[in-house]
Amino acid sequence: MPLVVPVLRLFMVFLNVYETFKTLKPPPPSARRGGQPSIRALTQRKRDLKGCLVVWVVWCCYAAYERTLDRIVGIFVPFYSEIKSVFVLFLVLTRAKGAEPLFLHILRPLIKPYAVVVDPTLELTRDIGDFLFALMRVPL
Repeated sequence: MPLVVPVLRLFMVFLNVYETFKTLKPPPPSARRGGQPSIRALTQRKRDLKGCLVVWVVWCCYAAYERTLDRIVGIFVPFYSEIKSVFVLFLVLTRAKGAEPLFLHILRPLIKPYAVVVDPTLELTRDIGDFLFALMRVPL
């Protein structure tokens, strides 16, 4: 069973990357709208982007959990590797339809109270990074 989880994880990442690649392509132009994409195509693309983002958020939270708590939880929970395999297989098979309820009912309520603190912190971190990058680009 130790080999199944890494293979499923790798397959999940490849599926996420491929789905993101396909979703980020612009919708095909419509002959009726003068070369502009149809409203239906734009709506479908928006829905696909939302699903793709939800899958990535759930996957990143799973990866962070696995990296920090995997060894501790694995000691105390019997059949932990099998449970992880079933969870990753669930994510692979259901994609956005399975990840969206996890996001809406578990992750979002956990993250929402901290959004007021996290947003300015990330913005400040980005500004500092931009400043340091600009400072490094200045010739001496």
